[in-house]
Amino acid sequence: MARSRENTDIWSARGKARTILAHYGLERGAAAYLRDIACDRGLIVLDKPIRGAEGRLVQLGDRAIATVNKSIDNLGKRTFVLAHEFGHYELQHNTHIGCEDAAFVDWHRKRPQETEANQFAAELLMPKRWFIETARNRLFSLDTVKDIANICQVSVTAAAFRCVELDICPSALVFCQSGLIQWYTVSESLPYKRIPHGTRPHRYSGAGEYFVDGGTSPDPEKTPMIAWFIDDNIPPDELVMEQCLPMPNLDSTLSLIWIP
Repeated sequence: MARSRENTDIWSARGKARTILAHYGLERGAAAYLRDIACDRGLIVLDKPIRGAEGRLVQLGDRAIATVNKSIDNLGKRTFVLAHEFGHYELQHNTHIGCEDAAFVDWHRKRPQETEANQFAAELLMPKRWFIETARNRLFSLDTVKDIANICQVSVTAAAFRCVELDICPSALVFCQSGLIQWYTVSESLPYKRIPHGTRPHRYSGAGEYFVDGGTSPDPEKTPMIAWFIDDNIPPDELVMEQCLPMPNLDSTLSLIWIP
């Protein structure tokens, strides 16, 4: 029953974003018009220094103020933070919300409202149909994900999650923090589904190498399938591609895994 409610809330968040896109006649995402749309719908947007948060939403009667941390120098992250706060506003979440870095990598309902705001932002900035057409015409890798993130003006994590969620390629995305697997998502077409949540990443994986040695290759690397997946009957010599993105400020890694 709880799972059904969670899915309903996520579908509702995505649906709200699609309704806004349709209202303004946008097929390729709202990044270029995000501030104007937010203002038109009653959200005042400010760029100011914030201590301890990347974005903040404060309700003022029938309007609200979304503040984006002025110190964020990456356009994609700044846009996604605003779309995330806009999501809190449109979804009528708590009226005083401060969102730190961890909120923007919460895609698996550790904090449900943050996941819903992320899903709203993803749909608003990376509409499904356009995203699939754009991503499937490119060679799959984390470098491609970064290019798409720049086009859509979103974070790399958001673009990578969208690629896996929409099954652009048989793939998985794994987020590790403080040396442990915190969450993962697997595309429908990937034949293996089980990754050991809450455990240390395998030493033969890029993430495992990073947490042991303090560094890992920035390029796609062949990795044993069994270094990530614990499904039954995986051939011991089966390989998968992995490209690992360290995020030292969060003591984290983001691993994109795919079958070429």
